[in-house]
Amino acid sequence: MHELALIKDIITRLEAIAIENNARRIRSIRLRFGALTHTPAEIFKEQFRMMATAEGKSILDGTKIEIEVADEIDDDAQDVILESVELEQ
Repeated sequence: MHELALIKDIITRLEAIAIENNARRIRSIRLRFGALTHTPAEIFKEQFRMMATAEGKSILDGTKIEIEVADEIDDDAQDVILESVELEQ
């Protein structure tokens, strides 16, 4: 269940970004999965949406999630990196 803690952390970070920027909604996010990340992208997206809905995070309703999976093993090979966030003001 490592991915659930990871998703919760990303949701918390997204909320903070939205608050800092007075955003009404988060339109899209782009994540980079390291080559050794073991969670399939589609499963991650589904779990992200379920957690956001369960926690009543309306700021994340309809957020588009783009995931790039790295091919090369580097220092971030086991990480999920939040690369960009598109906000709606």
